[in-house]
Amino acid sequence: MWKKFNQLAHWWEKPVSDEMREFHQTIVIKDFEFDLMPAKRSDLEDIIALEKAAYDGEVLWPMEAFAEELRRTRDRLYVIVRQPETGSMVALIGAAFRPGIHEVHITNIMVAPHWQSRGVGTFLVMYMMTIAQQINFHRISLEVRVSNKRAQQLYARLGFQIIRRKAHYYGENGEDAFDMAQILGNQIDNELLI
Repeated sequence: MWKKFNQLAHWWEKPVSDEMREFHQTIVIKDFEFDLMPAKRSDLEDIIALEKAAYDGEVLWPMEAFAEELRRTRDRLYVIVRQPETGSMVALIGAAFRPGIHEVHITNIMVAPHWQSRGVGTFLVMYMMTIAQQINFHRISLEVRVSNKRAQQLYARLGFQIIRRKAHYYGENGEDAFDMAQILGNQIDNELLI
């Protein structure tokens, strides 16, 4: 009993294990090979370059925000995808792990324009959903711009539902966001969606 309590206490304090932070694997998405690995502080310049490319030159999160997220090793995980031949960053997904409510919240997802609509974003969302299930989190959520119909369709195909609209969520232009979520695994408790 004490061993089980210690395991639970460790999980509560650090839901993102060291194993999740130290990996490097080759993945194949629609016949293209990529490297998948956790983001490191040394990736910050590439992350900002990816953000500018993905958002038409805009920097929605400054480098300091990403640096702070990468420092939060207890409850954050940022994963990047690189093209092996060039080393260029293709995509990123970030998540906040909230053990109190058994939720993984996707904080950021971006894909370089050249690689959009090629399954990379879908893979990353499914990857984060798999991690959430492996550590027994029951809910995954994210926010998406009301105007971003393409992303909303992707998330809906993956089982996300619109929970509510958040007025003036995006500070740079005051655009509304949809809060979208999905219950994972065999969890049936609809209260988790609220």
